[in-house]
Amino acid sequence: MAKSLCILHANCQGDALRPLLENTPAFARHFEIRQLCNYTREEVADKDLAACGLFLHQRLAPRWGELSTERLLPRLGAKAQAVILPNLFFKGYWPFWTNAFQGIDFADSLLERLLGAGLSPEDALRLYLRGEPALLGDMEAVAEDSLAREEAKEADDPIRTAHILRERWREEQLFLTVNHPGRILVFHVAEELLRLLGLGPLPESVRRAYAHPQEEFWLPLHPALGPRLGLGFASRERRYPVFGASLTHQEYTAAYLSCRAHGVRDLVAFLRGMGEDAARAAALPAKRA
Repeated sequence: MAKSLCILHANCQGDALRPLLENTPAFARHFEIRQLCNYTREEVADKDLAACGLFLHQRLAPRWGELSTERLLPRLGAKAQAVILPNLFFKGYWPFWTNAFQGIDFADSLLERLLGAGLSPEDALRLYLRGEPALLGDMEAVAEDSLAREEAKEADDPIRTAHILRERWREEQLFLTVNHPGRILVFHVAEELLRLLGLGPLPESVRRAYAHPQEEFWLPLHPALGPRLGLGFASRERRYPVFGASLTHQEYTAAYLSCRAHGVRDLVAFLRGMGEDAARAAALPAKRA
């Protein structure tokens, strides 16, 4: 039986979902996936849309022009099935995350504010790690606002994840970074999608064999979140995978400040090139403080 074309039009979360689908026999028998990255504005050809049997996509607003949902869906063939995928995001674990600094994918608004006030990297690190409540602000409110946004985003969607996030986010870490959901949520999305298609459930063997493509980097959590939000997994001693290194939050933050002190605009490239020994050495000024 000839396979039908499945277009997976998504951001980096498509990278995490795709292997679960391709390794599920019931899905693989019916579909061949062609993955297109939405945020890089990869072109979606008319011939592909016309031949498409299954269009898996994240909602894109009208400002995306030809790639917006309202412009893409009418170009599908009459027999194509379109399913909206969630576009997951959670700021509750990283209340200082910001996208306001171009090139710094995981910029920290509090660190940037301290540097902007003229503090040296050593003094900024010392204050940041001290974690005084007046400096850190209302972390609980940031988490609640992020949860409410996720609930509103998916209110009318066929695949919902916000209820899992609200129920379990304090018990276990559900995101690797603000926009990279961990295994629990990725498995849930895959399972719900397979059930919508009449191909579920997600096989246990596929879950066991899964290699999450984004687990090389877990954005470290500020240890102050532990007591403030009841997160048992946010501690000073915990080590996080950071592109081949294993760093504490302090070591990671020192590396971040080192990146900024050297005027490097690409934080991820800087972290990839550092290595574990260099990252730990960068933390020495804070240890002497």
